[in-house]
Amino acid sequence: MKGLHINRKSDKLVQLNRFFYHALVLGVFVLPIFLSACGAKLGSIESKDVDSLILQAEMTIETARDANASSLAFEDFEEAETYLEKAKAALKNRDGFDAIKFANRAITKAEIAKKKAEKNRMNAEHNADIIGKDALIAELQKQLKSNEQKLTDLDSKLQQYSETEEQLKQNIQTLENEKKEIGNNKKVHEQKIAELKASLKSIQAQALRSETEVSNFGTQIENLSKKVEAAEAMAKSESRQKRAAIAETESLKKQLREQAKTYTALLAEAKKRNVGAEHAEFLRKQEEKARAYVRQLDSSKPKRTGRTSLSTQQINAGKAALTKWHNAWNSKNLTAHFAFYTPASKLNQIIVRESKDHKTSLDKTKVETKLREMNAQGWATSDKSTEVEQDSVIGIYRLSRLVSPPAETEDDTALYDIWIREVWMHQVQGTWKIYRETWQIYENIPKL
Repeated sequence: MKGLHINRKSDKLVQLNRFFYHALVLGVFVLPIFLSACGAKLGSIESKDVDSLILQAEMTIETARDANASSLAFEDFEEAETYLEKAKAALKNRDGFDAIKFANRAITKAEIAKKKAEKNRMNAEHNADIIGKDALIAELQKQLKSNEQKLTDLDSKLQQYSETEEQLKQNIQTLENEKKEIGNNKKVHEQKIAELKASLKSIQAQALRSETEVSNFGTQIENLSKKVEAAEAMAKSESRQKRAAIAETESLKKQLREQAKTYTALLAEAKKRNVGAEHAEFLRKQEEKARAYVRQLDSSKPKRTGRTSLSTQQINAGKAALTKWHNAWNSKNLTAHFAFYTPASKLNQIIVRESKDHKTSLDKTKVETKLREMNAQGWATSDKSTEVEQDSVIGIYRLSRLVSPPAETEDDTALYDIWIREVWMHQVQGTWKIYRETWQIYENIPKL
């Protein structure tokens, strides 16, 4: 029982010690705040102390500004400036406690902004240094990965070839049968063409004979008419001869008309075949243009390193600026569209016409004139994408417009102009601006 009494007494002492400890901590941290608040109300805070603290906040903000915190850590920098304005407003209202509180916060935020800016700048420099140092390593890793992927692809293809070998054999046999059938059809068509040519030659000769016969019948009719005039007494007999001559002439004319109709149909068929051959040649040329378009599409694209010093927040801001720029184009607000370009921005224009490149360079003034013309032509956006390279955000937009609609025949092909705009943006004093743009315009090609 005595031991239990001692333990209870010890527990009470521990509890009492804890109480005094918490009271002491509370007094150390709360009492100065309470005294400061009372002092602010009583006006015991010296104005020169507040002025000195505000001056220190201004100097700290200026130091952060020199470190480019307004761009590299703009959120904390803006908060520091906001707290400084609040401190000045509190001083003006003779609220010493709030003035000191806001000034201290301004100093803290400015120092944070400065450190973040320095860190971001160091990260950018570090990334630039890494780009130079690990280029070889990255290339080797890329080659290794590419080789591994090739091996994987080869294994996959070998597996596919093994599984589809029988199907390929069947396809080859089918193609050989079709080739043989096409060869047989070709012979039949050649024979029909020879027959048609012979028939056409025969019809032409027959038509010539018919014309001669008609001419001869005309002479006979004229002779019959003279006989009628000379011998009215034999009118009945002569009339029969005249009617026989007319009937014979009409028969020949009918035969001639039928032969001419057949001949005209054959000529129309021959002309149609010639038109088909011309159209096939036209399609061949357009297909060559399309292939040249595909080759130019890949070869004209500049190389990318795939590295950037931009933060995720900066990249998102750049993409948002590109969206505003493109929306201004679609809404035909060209004043807002032009506002995204720097005064020294340049445009490289490549027009591919009949598989040949026509390259020109335009300054901002000529670009604005050209864009007004293009905006009035009814271009439609068919595809868009973004990339990031070094300190730039790149927008790639593919537009098209119909320039030659298909005719009524099913063999005709619609032709389009394809316009690819590649826009490069970077930050200029915290604002995203276009400093370079490349156009690739492909004229009169099928839409791929």
